Amino acid sequence: MISASGKHGSGEAVKLAGAVTKGSGAVNEDGWGVSGGSEDVSAAWVFDGVTGINGRNYLPGASDAAWLVARAQLHLETLTVGDTPLREIVGGLVQELIEDWRAAASGIEFPADYDPPAACLVLAKRYADGWQAARLGDSCLFARGADRKLLAIAPNNDFDHWLSKEARKRRDSGVLDVKGLLAEFRPLLLKGRSARNRPGGYGILEADAAAARFAEYFDLGRPSELLLCTDGYYRAVDYYGIHNDESLMAASLTHGGVAQVLAQIRSVEAGDPLCEKHLRFKPADDATAVMLRRL
Repeated sequence: MISASGKHGSGEAVKLAGAVTKGSGAVNEDGWGVSGGSEDVSAAWVFDGVTGINGRNYLPGASDAAWLVARAQLHLETLTVGDTPLREIVGGLVQELIEDWRAAASGIEFPADYDPPAACLVLAKRYADGWQAARLGDSCLFARGADRKLLAIAPNNDFDHWLSKEARKRRDSGVLDVKGLLAEFRPLLLKGRSARNRPGGYGILEADAAAARFAEYFDLGRPSELLLCTDGYYRAVDYYGIHNDESLMAASLTHGGVAQVLAQIRSVEAGDPLCEKHLRFKPADDATAVMLRRL
């Protein structure tokens, strides 16, 4: 997943300190990548494919979300080479996905309530005047500034926590599998997803021109440490209490640290398969993290 490009910007090189991705089931709908090489990273990103609620897959891939993440991954490996402004990269990515969708969907008869594939994206890129980041969806970004303060951009879990409480009620009445829960909550999930990239809604990466307009952008300056991760990795903080933001950064920065954090997450999940100790909608989630540090 590492693509080659020339060095960009100025200042000390930024190294890939660690990266990890692991699915929670047969298909991993996450993804990650860097440009510039592991010893001098000029851009990094993580994807978190949104779990489909269509009942079956329609697109050519392990899942519809995995198809979108795979296409987006290929495009970012090209789009992040050079000094293209971040907004143009995001806009170009969305346009490429629109073209991909047109080609892949041609001849497929989708149901009227088809839920199109989508993914969360957080992307950080180095420029001459410092690092910038873009975000669509609820993946996480942590940046250690020159003043050692930590910028933390984490998920808003209000809806997820409500959904987890409702799921517990269903589990208590005997509905134990995620497929059964998804079937019951599908109308509610569809309603929420209809707000994607719409006024009053939320941004997400999908094959829709509106997606580019909903991206958030951040000026990171010249951080000494950068952690990009999906909400499945951030469960170490907000669901399981293994870490806080500071200790998550510290643990992820050590040699093999991101893999160790993920192992801790999976250990907690394996010990609580019915989501009783740690309230959540499904027992586990795909998890991905990319840790960078300035040399």
